[in-house]
Amino acid sequence: MMIAYLVMATMMVMSIVYLFGSITHRLVKYSNNKDDQNIQTFSMVRRKEIAEEEDAGRLTPSESLQLLSDVDYEENSIDGRKKRFFHNDILFARWVMLCVVVVAVLGSVSLYQQIGYSKEVAFTQDLQTKQLTPQKVNDFLKYRSARYDRVEDWYYLATDYVGAEKYQEAVAAFEKALEKLPRNAENRVNLLVEYAQAIFYANGGQSSDKMLKIVDAILQVEPTQATALDLKGVANFAQQNYLGAVLAWQEAIRYSVHSTERLALLSAISKARELGRIDYQQVAPIITDQLAVKIEWDASKLTWKRDDILLVYAVVKGQKMPIAIQRVFPEDLGQPILLTNLDSLMPTVTLAEVNRVDLVVKLANINDNDLTKGRIIGTKHGLLTNRKEIFVINVSL
Repeated sequence: MMIAYLVMATMMVMSIVYLFGSITHRLVKYSNNKDDQNIQTFSMVRRKEIAEEEDAGRLTPSESLQLLSDVDYEENSIDGRKKRFFHNDILFARWVMLCVVVVAVLGSVSLYQQIGYSKEVAFTQDLQTKQLTPQKVNDFLKYRSARYDRVEDWYYLATDYVGAEKYQEAVAAFEKALEKLPRNAENRVNLLVEYAQAIFYANGGQSSDKMLKIVDAILQVEPTQATALDLKGVANFAQQNYLGAVLAWQEAIRYSVHSTERLALLSAISKARELGRIDYQQVAPIITDQLAVKIEWDASKLTWKRDDILLVYAVVKGQKMPIAIQRVFPEDLGQPILLTNLDSLMPTVTLAEVNRVDLVVKLANINDNDLTKGRIIGTKHGLLTNRKEIFVINVSL
């Protein structure tokens, strides 16, 4: 890159010098020729006038000789002035102007590069032409972070590192973002959660004192933060505190809204109960009743949109109010959806109070004020709760 810039700068300087030299040479040559012609014409006319005056008897030979001497003196005087330093000063001024032009051009290009507009323009062009690569994005985010040193720039760089599984770099970027973020900022907890996760992955998926310190700080501010509770359970499990792990993970399940996370937590709780010999009398299960659902569709007939969201809910036959409901985005449909007794809209009626339910899948737009106004795209009737199977629903428009 530097070599290309030097080649470009050299070519620009040579072009300007050549153009300036060519114009100057022509101007000087024209000016000198014109001056020489004027001097010669003046000298010839003056000598002719002196000769005519002498022939007419108005000048004596001595006076004529004196006047001719004066003409010679004038010619020599003009030639002398042309060779004085004043003329060299004009040439020097021209070279100074040339240097000013060169410095102005190269300086403006260098300033353009230094300010970074070229990188902004190049990134925008790559974005518009869909030529961005992960490396280009990362380079641009590093440039933005180093130049502007703002919270959002460090955050975007950190999340980019997480996506690339460069967790050590992500930890450093998150720390920079946290340094810039005010302690009373509204989104500080969310940033701390992602920071703690990055520390966890940077340590090879193992708990650490550093991670646990961040988790404790999060839970002091927001005790119901599901991800922090999950990480606390991981730390307890690593310390063989299986009871603490079960309690933390059950709280994480209580406040988690993602079926995939819940399924993983249920599996982890089962493992901790087994290793710690913790039965249901010692710690009652938080999920007592559940219904697992798998949604399938014909990709040739149904294509999900970016703003689509699905409501998956269970209702008792003859009633309209769901007794368990989950909001699911299309990208999460690869895993089973878990409806539990925790997902009740009504405090008195849950899956624990019924034996059979009807299952409904409704498609809505995330921007709608009332998601319940969406279209029903799939139903299944008379399903038994707490069955150890995954119910499949085929949906279609």
